Amino acid sequence: MCHNRARSADLKKILVVDDDRLMVDFITECLKRDSYQVETAFDGASGLAKARVFRPDLMVLDLMMPDMHGFDVCETMRREPEFKGVKILISSGKAYEVDKKAAKRLGADEYIVKPFSVDQLLKAVQGLLAS
Repeated sequence: MCHNRARSADLKKILVVDDDRLMVDFITECLKRDSYQVETAFDGASGLAKARVFRPDLMVLDLMMPDMHGFDVCETMRREPEFKGVKILISSGKAYEVDKKAAKRLGADEYIVKPFSVDQLLKAVQGLLAS
């Protein structure tokens, strides 16, 4: 079960981009219960398009997705001024150090490895949004 915190008048906006619908549902439920406004996309290209409209404070981004790899989404977001200030949390089953370093080099702010706990997710999200 996901945690709950006091409601805030100004909800932070989070975009979850992952091709695994069960993972998207899990992350979305946890974030909504923790008082975040959440939108979703199921591939990289759709995630980037939705980010342009939704203007998230943070993106939870998978790597291995159809249409556009998460690294490409991350790199594109860091190149474009309209995304300045958007935090990027990579959420991936790839636990290799080379992937973590590549994510950092391309502009990701944090990297968590699936499967992760609710506490790990919320700690990463809260830490990024507080910085």
